[in-house]
Amino acid sequence: MKSRSLLLGIPLFALILTGCNPSPAPTGPSDSSTPQPSLPPPDLAPSPAVPVPGPESASSPTANPTVAPAPEPTQPSPPVPPSPVLSVLGEPGTKQLLMHYMPWYETPQVRQKWGSHWTGHKGEHSPSKTGDDGLPDIWSHFHPLIGLYDSTDPDALECHLLQMKLAGVNGVVADWYGISENADFPDIHKATIALFEACRVQGMKFAACYEDRTIEMLQNWGKLDPADATSHLVGNLRWLAQNWFGAPQYFLFGQRPLLLNFGPIHMRDAEAWKSALEGLEPAPLVFGLHHLWKGAGMDGGFTWVHTEPFEGEPAADEIVRRLSETHAYRSNDPLKAIPSAYPGFRDVYEKPLLSLDRREGRTMRETLRAAMEGPWPVIQLVTWNDYGEGTVIEPTHEDGYDALEAVQEARRKELGSLFTFTAGDLRLPARLFALRKSSTASPAVLDRASALLSAGQCAEASALLDSLEKPVSAQP
Repeated sequence: MKSRSLLLGIPLFALILTGCNPSPAPTGPSDSSTPQPSLPPPDLAPSPAVPVPGPESASSPTANPTVAPAPEPTQPSPPVPPSPVLSVLGEPGTKQLLMHYMPWYETPQVRQKWGSHWTGHKGEHSPSKTGDDGLPDIWSHFHPLIGLYDSTDPDALECHLLQMKLAGVNGVVADWYGISENADFPDIHKATIALFEACRVQGMKFAACYEDRTIEMLQNWGKLDPADATSHLVGNLRWLAQNWFGAPQYFLFGQRPLLLNFGPIHMRDAEAWKSALEGLEPAPLVFGLHHLWKGAGMDGGFTWVHTEPFEGEPAADEIVRRLSETHAYRSNDPLKAIPSAYPGFRDVYEKPLLSLDRREGRTMRETLRAAMEGPWPVIQLVTWNDYGEGTVIEPTHEDGYDALEAVQEARRKELGSLFTFTAGDLRLPARLFALRKSSTASPAVLDRASALLSAGQCAEASALLDSLEKPVSAQP
């Protein structure tokens, strides 16, 4: 069985909570003798659309209706003017919200197999089967509302980014494992390229979070000589600079491309990072974990999931105060810290790392409040879709749109009447996704609906989706 990249972070979180320096941890079984095929040179071209199972959501009763064919447009659709709220979200002084995103899910309909982030690393689950709850048997306590998806499927990426956009999110931070051709790293790289392209299409920002523990894994598998570790790091960062850092959609923090590192866990030597960053153009701003970045000479740090602020069931104001102290743990300079907001933590590991209940949505709202009320200009939302660890903000069967609605509420509190998107608007992208998968509507018409949603023209998009979902029997 292949080693899967989620295992990189398993032992880390409990140590993050105490501020201790984590030690390297076991990565689980691997089949390093069977390297994955190499990818073609990345050209940021979108992946072809391949059908995947449609949503089975009670919130979308028309997910699989009998629909009337939509008329083909006789002329190109007029351009869609953007909603004023989108300009407000990008203005200086407005908080920049970045969603941490896991591009590691695979389905047979797209890539001829179920990936182990759906099945479990030991194949414990069978996503093609359903449990007593009528939902797919997957390696998670949560199930995506739109159904199981592949991270390279442009329809799923479109849906995800539109949902984020209508919640007030500026962009994504993709977990990225480098350009090595071993294990599942090429699959994650391919999916990250697809996500990058989808961000370009939707006018959203993109940043990468590099996992330096991949270097340790490659050494353990005999795929990388320890003497070549620094040159491997150099190669990965050089690829980022040449392919992504200068792109218009890459996220800039202080006029420099932002690069997160989940660590440093293995490459802790400041000289190694100095060598890797030397001569990069454009030069990135590098942020590591909040208690590790200084030792590696990085520019700042970001927090992750912390449970200690919730110990003893304190009042909300006390939780916010404790969280604020955590965010400023290593620096009082708001330009050297990126706080995180999260809905909870409920993993599926044999030995759970930690547990943080969602508390009927209060956890998401309180962590968001601490980050939004503080001085920090950039906030990371943790995470869109880490189903293994249960930090899921994506709409699910278990929690619906609660976490995403909390993001909207935080934006509305920040911007007042300038923020015009509603909870109802959040449901529109899933309707578009269902039509992409199940209707006979013209792709051009569906593209028009997508353009309307991307521009924030939700009333017009909703009316168009209504017409496309109208059953044949109801047509005049």
